[in-house]
Amino acid sequence: MGQLVIQVESMSLEEKTLFPIDLSFWEDLWDQYTTQYSEVVIHCWAEEEDAVNELSEKSFEVMNEGLMKVITVNLNDENRLFFRNYSIDPVGGLKWFTMFFNAEGEEELEIGHYGSEIIFSNVDEEKAEEVKGIFPISTDMEYHDDFEE
Repeated sequence: MGQLVIQVESMSLEEKTLFPIDLSFWEDLWDQYTTQYSEVVIHCWAEEEDAVNELSEKSFEVMNEGLMKVITVNLNDENRLFFRNYSIDPVGGLKWFTMFFNAEGEEELEIGHYGSEIIFSNVDEEKAEEVKGIFPISTDMEYHDDFEE
């Protein structure tokens, strides 16, 4: 098993750090690679009050971690639909800094830097090749075999 690290072509603005230029992959990523998870842990910068408030309404746990808010959301049908259809920020990228998907206490999927970096852990080369197909051609992808945390 290995790790697939995906870097989507990105840009920055004064009001937002690195974020992807093209999020055309989002719905496919959400529909094909998050269905096995029952919850998502999201890190937001505390100053991003609109994003924090929007998630807080859907969460079952919100923790203050210094400059970050750590928000855990149950992935019921309503919340899955929300994340699939309302995650893209009008400024660019996703509304949230990082999303973590865990299975049996192990992180398997991380969507970071507002969607510009996606990391799949514990995947084989065949699965990695399948995942690569949903991303724009300009995306940088590396598969690391025998990845160990």
